[in-house]
Amino acid sequence: VSTGKYSMPTPKGNFAICNKIRRAYSSSHNLWMPYWMAFTWMGHGIHELPEWAGGIKEGESHLGIPVSHGCVRLGVGPAERVYNWVDIGTPVVVH
Repeated sequence: VSTGKYSMPTPKGNFAICNKIRRAYSSSHNLWMPYWMAFTWMGHGIHELPEWAGGIKEGESHLGIPVSHGCVRLGVGPAERVYNWVDIGTPVVVH
């Protein structure tokens, strides 16, 4: 996974999946977030590597490095499996 960078950390604590959107769009960052699963109402979620407006998908080389804007990013494949597995209300614990 990739989590929030130093200036935009992923919040720690106990949460639950609030909503799910197969392909969510972030107008503030101008990118798509496949397999979006929100765990806060402030815009934090779990999703596949983002796709920029020009169609370029962020590379798997970013996994394992804190580079997101506070979200938890998963690779291609695992994000879809998690999305299909979780329900609204599934607990999420961020350490």
